[in-house]
Amino acid sequence: MYIWNHNESKIDTMDRLDALQALVLSNQSGSFAGAARALGVTRSQISKLVASLETEYGSVLFARSTRALSLTSAGATLYDYAVDLLAIAAEARGAMSAIQGSAAGPLRVNAPMSFGQLVLAPLLPGFLTLHPQVELRMELNDRMLDPFEHGFDLTLRIAELEDSSLAARRMCAVPRGIYCAPSYLQTHGVPDSPDALKMHRCLNYAHVNTGHIWRLGKGIETVHVAVGGPLCSNNGELLVEAAVAGLGLILQPAFLVAAHIAAGRLVSVLPQWQESPEIALYALYPAARRVPLAVRALIDYLVMTLPGSVAVALPPSQLYTAPATPPDVGTV
Repeated sequence: MYIWNHNESKIDTMDRLDALQALVLSNQSGSFAGAARALGVTRSQISKLVASLETEYGSVLFARSTRALSLTSAGATLYDYAVDLLAIAAEARGAMSAIQGSAAGPLRVNAPMSFGQLVLAPLLPGFLTLHPQVELRMELNDRMLDPFEHGFDLTLRIAELEDSSLAARRMCAVPRGIYCAPSYLQTHGVPDSPDALKMHRCLNYAHVNTGHIWRLGKGIETVHVAVGGPLCSNNGELLVEAAVAGLGLILQPAFLVAAHIAAGRLVSVLPQWQESPEIALYALYPAARRVPLAVRALIDYLVMTLPGSVAVALPPSQLYTAPATPPDVGTV
């Protein structure tokens, strides 16, 4: 049996874990600067940690250029071991926290930009009050990132899930409906059926796999409508603002338009028709023997605090009604 001699290493155990994390994040982000941002440290600290590994193992780990970093063959070998070791360390922290009965330690979470700002942000202070030993690092972007590959403990995504090796838990429904400004309807008329959308200016969301096909449903009835318009973007809030300006119709989650609906800047169009199949919010995390306690704690908290459906109930006063036509009083 091999017994590790602490004198044989130039790096103590905690520094080695920090260095391995610097290696992993540098490779995933493509730069020392990216790893530094993820860890909240300076670029020079990341560089020193990686250099300490190169000294420790006697190999150059990164091929450096002015544009990006790339792993050498030695670096790729160490990277694979580093990912496994960091996962084991996180699992050990979770197990020890479970023994103590409290969630603790770092928790890296990735979530969609708009959802994070509008829905998650008001909920997180409550979670951190319940679990003061958790060090939450929340990163917001709209890319579908594999939590294992990018070092996240948990990824929240509004999507139709594809088969993967990740564990997933459905959190809540996220219905998407059709909205626009009253001024748009006054100018272009009110579509009276999904098929009529073909004749309207529709603003499309670039991250949806169906492209310019709007998949709508009403009860058991479904229809796919090919739409077009002057704007396509990968940012829902940009499309909402364009709709508020009267540029066209949008198919977006209700939570994204709630404030504009309440203020009368947007109205619901064809409210009985929603995106079909309905998409949902999922929690994605690496499948492991033990889910870290902090991950379980956040998932359980969100299940309790998120509504069953992240929707907006529209009273009749907030549905569009065409302006009344003044009566013809004739001439005197």
